[in-house]
Amino acid sequence: MPHTDRIYLVRHGEVANPNHVVYGDLPGFHLSPTGVQQVHLTAVRLAEVELDLVLSSPLTRAVETATAIARRHTLQPVVEARLTESGQFPHWTGHRWNSIPETFPNELETYLVKAHIAGGSEQLEDVAERYVSAVRDAISEHRSVAVVGHQDPVQAARLVLTGRPLSELRRDPPSHGEVLCLVASTHGPWIEESRWCPEPAAN
Repeated sequence: MPHTDRIYLVRHGEVANPNHVVYGDLPGFHLSPTGVQQVHLTAVRLAEVELDLVLSSPLTRAVETATAIARRHTLQPVVEARLTESGQFPHWTGHRWNSIPETFPNELETYLVKAHIAGGSEQLEDVAERYVSAVRDAISEHRSVAVVGHQDPVQAARLVLTGRPLSELRRDPPSHGEVLCLVASTHGPWIEESRWCPEPAAN
């Protein structure tokens, strides 16, 4: 039976962010204790599958997630700049989430409804294009790849690869530590075979 190409799109675990800031691509944001637990469960889950390569965003929270996954396969994660966080709203970075509506009127509402805002360094289409190009380059040389990144880029890549519109960005996006398994189709878009999310930590 021929091998079927598979991509495992993974969102990083929860981040330690006690001040609830928009951390974007700021350095120094590590996984929280809950995030570490989530990533452990994600790594255990992916230990059950064949992986030839683990790709990671260069940001710390993603690298920590990818490292836990790769270790189970005696691999080293490969950092890929195209998997970094979205640049749709870099001017929000460093601000507290609860201050965004007042500091940047109407932008958060527009993002939540229309999945994009004007004025960022990237449009959503650009985010999707760079992420998908990294995924396609990886799968051209490997048959089973885990790709670790951030919520919006992961969701954008998922939508493009499965033939769905980017307007669905806010529709059921991946949770922290979630794994979306996409399977190559002979003709047409990739097929979302499964999705799996780690159980929340016990209180």
